Amino acid sequence: MKKQLTILLVFLFSIIVVDRAGNHFFAPAKASANLTSANLTSSISDTINPNPFKLYTPEEVGMSSITLTRIDSIVKNSISERVFPGCQVFVMKDGKPIYDKCFGNYTYESVNKVLPSTMYDLASLSKTTGTLLAIMKLYDNGKLKLTDKASDYLTFLRGTDKEKITIKELLFHETGLPAGLPFHRLAIEKNTTAPFLIAANTTQHTVKLASTTLKYKEDFVSKIPTMEFTSQVSDSLFVSNRLHTAAMQMIAKTRLNAKTYVYSCVNFILLKEIAETISGMSMDVFLNNEFFVPMKLKDMAYLPLRTHKKETIAPTLKNDFLRNGVLQGFVHDADAAFLGGVSGNAGLFATARDVAVIYQMLLNDGELNGRQYLSAETCALFTSTISASGRRGLGFDKPVISNPTHSPCCISAPSAVYGHTGYTGTCCWVDPINDLVYVFLSNRTYPNDGVNKLAKKSIRPKIEEVIYQSIKKYTTAKVNKEKILSSLNND
Repeated sequence: MKKQLTILLVFLFSIIVVDRAGNHFFAPAKASANLTSANLTSSISDTINPNPFKLYTPEEVGMSSITLTRIDSIVKNSISERVFPGCQVFVMKDGKPIYDKCFGNYTYESVNKVLPSTMYDLASLSKTTGTLLAIMKLYDNGKLKLTDKASDYLTFLRGTDKEKITIKELLFHETGLPAGLPFHRLAIEKNTTAPFLIAANTTQHTVKLASTTLKYKEDFVSKIPTMEFTSQVSDSLFVSNRLHTAAMQMIAKTRLNAKTYVYSCVNFILLKEIAETISGMSMDVFLNNEFFVPMKLKDMAYLPLRTHKKETIAPTLKNDFLRNGVLQGFVHDADAAFLGGVSGNAGLFATARDVAVIYQMLLNDGELNGRQYLSAETCALFTSTISASGRRGLGFDKPVISNPTHSPCCISAPSAVYGHTGYTGTCCWVDPINDLVYVFLSNRTYPNDGVNKLAKKSIRPKIEEVIYQSIKKYTTAKVNKEKILSSLNND
């Protein structure tokens, strides 16, 4: 009996140490432990938007603080190995923020530290954080059906081999369209294109070669804004309004391949065009009206330099070959930029906190802070439906359970997980089984995006695995405690 009592005391002491370590490490503002399902959404809104930002201890939601400190080691090692200069990591469990940390600086040379208010270029994470939300809202309002043909809304596809492509096929990436199209080439003189760009239509992102002789077409590009040149793609580069029409014609004339799974930015570019045709407004305005403004997401925006200072945005490139200078506040993706910065495939900038709010709303069956943004039925349909190939959800990326080495998620992530990644070094994953939201934002493309160390070293999945291990460690400790108490009671 004395031995068992000693074991119990040691165990309880270890629990206290873990709890205090968590309190000290995260320095949270202690929240009420009596949080009910009725006021959960209100608490989420209160802790995410206003300052100071509140954190719960991981132990309050069944996670281990000590295990989560491994995230710090992974990130700090990555910065020292120049995987990325800085990042934000944000984790929510059961609707409660339990990990919210910023690491590093804007660049390797900069003294500008990454802050919670630092905005990152989401790249393809824009697909599910922006474009997909618009499609879901229009579906929710009965304005479109998944079986609708894209050509029902986009006249430039009529009479082409793309006339029968459906919205569902666009969301599943099963249209037969190529991975990408070099829309920016439309603005470049043909005799200067070849040395700079290689096979842009066969890979997701163009391979870039440095040059100083790039020449733009005068009828498509201007150094100053005018009524004709309204789309700003860099500090001193404006694109003609006609380039958008030419880009849509490029899609219409592109040869269609077999309708098997091929991840394609073109699919989401078309989804954005559909959303704008139906809503009658620019997609950024529609998203602001329906989601971002009522959710009070002040640090989520397309074309962020219209509303935010450049100093609040992390740069993505030191010397962009197309725009001849540092990219900071202008979308990294060249095609999204030349389409005006509000594109279906990229263009959204945000902080990790604001990104988390969007996905917590989806996890809450479309509700946040007492307001229903999407119906529970629509959320369930889009977040749980999987394509016949098993590779994609309706717009969302999914874990590859059958082949973990090719999965964007960690090995512990269940098949129900949904989310997306971004080329600039971003991701958000939602786990409805464990009630988790995990956000990672970085500018791994700075100073150049030639080598993707972030992907090669699987940094994002490694951090995600730590989150799951944190749950397992706490659960194991809890089981051990119950066994000891049971043994004492039996005596």
